[in-house]
Amino acid sequence: MSAAPLDRFVDVDGAQIRFSVTGSGAHDLLLVHGAGAHHLWFMRMVDDLLADHRVITLDISGHGHSDHRSAYSVELWAKELAAVLDAAAAGPAIVCGHSMGARIGIALTATRPELVSRVVMLDGNIRAPEEFPRPGERPAPREHRVYATRAEAIARFRLMPPQRGPAPELLVPLAEYSVVEVEGGWSWRHDWSSPTEPYDEYINACVQRLQAPVTFVYGTESPIVNARKAEYFVSLASAPVQVIAIDGGEHHLMLDRPDECAAAIRA
Repeated sequence: MSAAPLDRFVDVDGAQIRFSVTGSGAHDLLLVHGAGAHHLWFMRMVDDLLADHRVITLDISGHGHSDHRSAYSVELWAKELAAVLDAAAAGPAIVCGHSMGARIGIALTATRPELVSRVVMLDGNIRAPEEFPRPGERPAPREHRVYATRAEAIARFRLMPPQRGPAPELLVPLAEYSVVEVEGGWSWRHDWSSPTEPYDEYINACVQRLQAPVTFVYGTESPIVNARKAEYFVSLASAPVQVIAIDGGEHHLMLDRPDECAAAIRA
């Protein structure tokens, strides 16, 4: 998977959303990254999927090489996914989202069901009402750190939340794509003001409206998602749900367990 900027774009409410379409397989597949990430989070699994999928990757607004906005919302991000699928003449497509991207995929599926054949959630957080953050509990937006050189910024790249794998050298393309030259040095390309966990109540309402089947995938070593949250999702969903627990997998599943994630998409 190339680290070059995505080669196509669509305008959504004044912002250019970068995307690409690769392969000519029988099944359309949209891959949606999480908060603070970009499309290269899926780099270890794309080549495997090209054998039988037409793979669509994107950077949502505020991330990667797509434009920043003055404000973000899960509804607007879902609108971006819909615009990319329309521009790619795709659908109904399998929508596979990681972490926050899974939640955005749920919002898309609830609001534009004709575009989605199945949802695959990779360690996508779901919370019961008693676990919703109270007002003021969400962390304040972080400020960009500025580093003196590009090499220093790349060396400081870390997955969040941290985890044991994959090997550091495999993260270099992610880091290189994540940095940008700014006044005074180099910093991270994504917009720290974008929310990281959008709208629990809204997302849970979307889950109850789903028509497409869902594959709920989580890592047994994830600090974000666990068996209890999978059980809650199953109880909440109106659509059929298949739960897959990847033994020993952590939060960034497609980086440390790409083969299992590709198999889940094919399940």
